[in-house]
Amino acid sequence: MNISGPCPAFNDDDAVHRYVAGTLSPTEEERFEIHLLECEECQRAVCEGMVLREALLKRGEGMRWRPLAWVSPFAAAAVVLLWLFLPLESEIERLGHLEAVPVFAPLPVRTGADSATAIIDRGMEHYRAHDFRRAARELAVGARLEPGPGVQFFLGIAQLQTGAPEEAVASLSAALEPEGNPYAAEAHFYLAKAWLRLNEADSALWHLEAITGLVGAIHAAAGALADSVREARR
Repeated sequence: MNISGPCPAFNDDDAVHRYVAGTLSPTEEERFEIHLLECEECQRAVCEGMVLREALLKRGEGMRWRPLAWVSPFAAAAVVLLWLFLPLESEIERLGHLEAVPVFAPLPVRTGADSATAIIDRGMEHYRAHDFRRAARELAVGARLEPGPGVQFFLGIAQLQTGAPEEAVASLSAALEPEGNPYAAEAHFYLAKAWLRLNEADSALWHLEAITGLVGAIHAAAGALADSVREARR
């Protein structure tokens, strides 16, 4: 029976990345492959790393495959099956991937450890460490306790980075309020990214065009992305 939900090995992104790259020691590799036989989360992470990142995004150009001789028979079979049955990403969907995430400058925790502020601060610590799964969990709780455009904005980015564009749309839409808040322009930009991940080019272009009248330094990036979206639709 597959284990559902997060596991310690999956939360250690470095172990997954090193396994895909073939740089684990023989002992670490054997332990990880035994774990992989039962863990659905790690199977998904390994298959994404080996198939989606290489085969789908690069489309065969300059692919560097981890030798299948290094992979357990079960893992190799899982990779092949997922490659066969997962749909190829469209050009529009690929434009929705983030090459980098917005930077957050931390503030000290100002109240008790169980306060909304403390929860949000913990979420942002995970965000800064690029542990987006934990960041999304903490920030979702913080947003319910103390909603605000900043919390919703970074929650939406974390959700995008964990493959949840529908949830990101809801969070980033909340980050647009109140009108004219400091996160509005970037919220529109990353909403466009979320809609692109959902293969919704028209919605993405609407948000990119909405940036025109707002204050922010993201206008050039928004214009370039809008051009790429229009080119991809031809």
